[in-house]
Amino acid sequence: MSTLALRPTDAFAPLAEMKPRPSLFQRLIKAREDQAKRRFLGYLAAMDDARLQSLGFNAEDIGALRAGELRLPS
Repeated sequence: MSTLALRPTDAFAPLAEMKPRPSLFQRLIKAREDQAKRRFLGYLAAMDDARLQSLGFNAEDIGALRAGELRLPS
């Protein structure tokens, strides 16, 4: 019969490496926020360049928006 000896630090190592998983509520909120961001980017993309410039977008931002590369801050 063999036995396995563990040190106390070995027993708690996996617990220290585990990262907390977001709760169901947090995941639902994040999904709704992501959906709102996509809608907002679609709304901005539908605006003409003059309107976007009046909102403070520069030519580089407008080009990125038209190319689908503009990302909103998270």
